[in-house]
Amino acid sequence: MPLRLRVWVLSALVAGSVVAVSAAQAPSRAEADRMAKKVDAIMQRSIAPPQKPTPLRTSFTEQELNAYLIHHGGDQFPTGVKFVRVMMPADGKLETRSLVDLDAVRTSEKRGWRDPLAYVTGSLEVVMSGGFTGADGKGVYRFGSASVGGVPIPRAVLQELLAFYTRSEDFPKGITLDEPFELPAAIREVHVRRGAATVVQ
Repeated sequence: MPLRLRVWVLSALVAGSVVAVSAAQAPSRAEADRMAKKVDAIMQRSIAPPQKPTPLRTSFTEQELNAYLIHHGGDQFPTGVKFVRVMMPADGKLETRSLVDLDAVRTSEKRGWRDPLAYVTGSLEVVMSGGFTGADGKGVYRFGSASVGGVPIPRAVLQELLAFYTRSEDFPKGITLDEPFELPAAIREVHVRRGAATVVQ
């Protein structure tokens, strides 16, 4: 899996919002740099694992992750996805917000009049929430709810958006909701709790 997609999946799972945030609440550059060092350590261990590995646990807060996405994540996302923000509202729960180019998805195939994606244009905020578990090197994102531009969308529409923006040559179908997929960067476990997460390699 390419490095860019690895970082995108890692950010989305454990990965700016168009929701306004006051300057006092805005994630700081220091938090972003701290998270960048943690991401580098995670990626380095996947490239050069120790000969006698012991589990490496890397913990980070929601604030650190979003600071990283704002200050360092701009070129890490697929073309057409911007301003990604991740919330961890409760144990095992994730909510992501991002600005998504829906024209790219809409024009990727011929669509009938019953297809909701035939009527969306431009870039709109996509919000998705659900449950996430990571164990034995596999991750599963379980659909909860989703919306585009504030309008609720069904699971099938979110699945098409998710698959379109997470697929690659090595990952041709992208992520499938409710089905296990290989965790990136030699990650064995992911533990999500309110406001923070820990990855185990």
